[in-house]
Amino acid sequence: MQKIRQETKDKLENIKNFKKEMYKIQCRNWIPSKSKGSGAAGITLEKLLGKETDRYVLPDYGQIEIKVKNIKSNYPIGLFSCAFDNKPHEMQRLLKIGGYPDKKHPQFKVFQLEASGNRNKLNGKYAYKVHVNYDKKKVEFKIRDKYEYQEITTMSWSFYELKLRLETKLSLLAIVPVKSDKIDEIWYFKYRTPDIYELKSFETFLKLLEEGIIKVQFKISFDHSEEKFGEYLDRGTTFRINHEDIEKLFNKIEI
Repeated sequence: MQKIRQETKDKLENIKNFKKEMYKIQCRNWIPSKSKGSGAAGITLEKLLGKETDRYVLPDYGQIEIKVKNIKSNYPIGLFSCAFDNKPHEMQRLLKIGGYPDKKHPQFKVFQLEASGNRNKLNGKYAYKVHVNYDKKKVEFKIRDKYEYQEITTMSWSFYELKLRLETKLSLLAIVPVKSDKIDEIWYFKYRTPDIYELKSFETFLKLLEEGIIKVQFKISFDHSEEKFGEYLDRGTTFRINHEDIEKLFNKIEI
């Protein structure tokens, strides 16, 4: 009981400190970007909060994972990334099975797809679906031939690995709305008051996977840089959810 009380006290202290730091950042009004690319607003905020660059597998601020959301964007929120854990090199095998020629460089294969648990996703000659297997304690990614209705293979994530990733990284979640503007080729960001959420349970996560509310996005491509052009590149397998569904997975915290 004493341990639970201390954990609750630490959690509340973490949230209060985060909100204080966010208030200081908000008082600076428009802040020039400290990075480039689509994730610049998030990276800029992390730097302002003093996040260490090598802690990407852990929450961004104490126990709090931070997601920056542009107020004009409806893009889904990426919860966490996790590659298959049942065998080595499964992502390369997936590319060999379902990969298709890149539009600009057809000599190289890519695989980009969003899969869910409530329907088959058709792509080329295959159908893809996420399946929660409670007996085997796995979330399976099933691939079958859509013409012969024959299962080709199954890749998976263990409940253990997903639960560990979810509860370690997303026990607390902060969604920070941001406005952006570009002047003289420099992006500026204005951060608004964050909403703070607490994870409901791993069982809720599995249920939302089954219902297709949480989806899995695959991005396998190749390196476009001059030095490594054409080399295999896994851009991440991400579990994600729409912003309007966030309170199906989390409880909002009012402090």
